[in-house]
Amino acid sequence: MASPFAHKALVFSQRHFSALLRPVQSCVAAAQCCLLDLWWAIKGYRKPSDEDVRLVSDNVTFIFKSFERQKQAKALYRSIQKYYPGTRVVIADDSSKPLDLTGDGLTVIQMPFNSGLSKGLNMALEKVETPFLVRMDDDELLTRHINIANEFRFMENHREVDLVAFPCVSAMKSLSVNSYLKTFFSYTMKEAPLPLIIPHGTYIDQRHVVLGKVPNRFLARTEMIKKVGWDDNIRMLDHYDFYFRAAGVLVSAVALDCIVFHNHNFFRPNYNKYRSDWKGDRFYIHKTRLRKVSNG
Repeated sequence: MASPFAHKALVFSQRHFSALLRPVQSCVAAAQCCLLDLWWAIKGYRKPSDEDVRLVSDNVTFIFKSFERQKQAKALYRSIQKYYPGTRVVIADDSSKPLDLTGDGLTVIQMPFNSGLSKGLNMALEKVETPFLVRMDDDELLTRHINIANEFRFMENHREVDLVAFPCVSAMKSLSVNSYLKTFFSYTMKEAPLPLIIPHGTYIDQRHVVLGKVPNRFLARTEMIKKVGWDDNIRMLDHYDFYFRAAGVLVSAVALDCIVFHNHNFFRPNYNKYRSDWKGDRFYIHKTRLRKVSNG
C-alpha cells in the first residue's frame, strides 16, 4: 500500500504537473508497448491468420464505453482493425465533446454527458447482432499475445463456459500476469445470491480456469451477457456488481496465456475527477444488497 506521503505527492503532481507528465507517460507507454510487441514476436507470437480474422469478423462484435479519452478510444479502434480488419465495433460515448471517429463496421452511440459506464455498455449491447462479443475499456489495446479466434474456438468446444476474460499488463508497471491475477483467485463470490455453476478455481484445461470474478475485458456469448447486463444505476463500480449478479447464471473463466495492454494515463485530472466519483455507486450497491438480503 502506498504511503500517505506518496499519495499526497501523486495528488500534487496530478494537479500541478499533469500537462507535462501526461505526454511523458504517453511516450513511455508507447515505447513499452512497442518493446513488448517486439519481444513477443521474437518469442514466436504471431498475428491472427486470415482464417482467424474471418472467424472473428463473422462471429464477434467489440463493444466499449468511451469517456473523455478521444485519443485512446481511437487507438483501441485502430488496434481492433489492425488485428481483425472488418470486425464490427460499437462505442458508447458520453464525453463532453462527441467522439470524432468513423470507420468500417463502426457504430458510435452518442450519449448525454457523463451518463455512466453501465448505461453505455447496455446501449452498446443492444446493438450487438453477432453470437459473441468482446467487451473492453477505452484505454486498452489488443496485442499479438492474445488471439480472439483461439478463444472463440475454445468456447465452441466448451459450451459450459459463457465468458473468457483476458489478463493485462499495464503501462508504467512491471507486474507479471501471475501477480495481476493473484487477486482474482481470491474472489470466490460466496456472498452472491446464487452459487457458482462450476466451482471457483476449477481448471477447464491447462489454459483456462473458472473464477468467481475475472478481469473486465472478455469474449462472451452475447445471449448470456444479455441475461445479466449492467445496472444503469451504477455509473462506475460495475465490475464487482456484474459478477455478483452473474453468479449462478454465467460461467466465467480466465485465459491464463492471453495479454491485453492497459494504457491508463494517471495524469488526466479532468477525467480522474469523474472516475473518482463513485460514492453514489457504493451507497446504491449497499442499499440494494441489504434489500435483497431482507427479502430473502
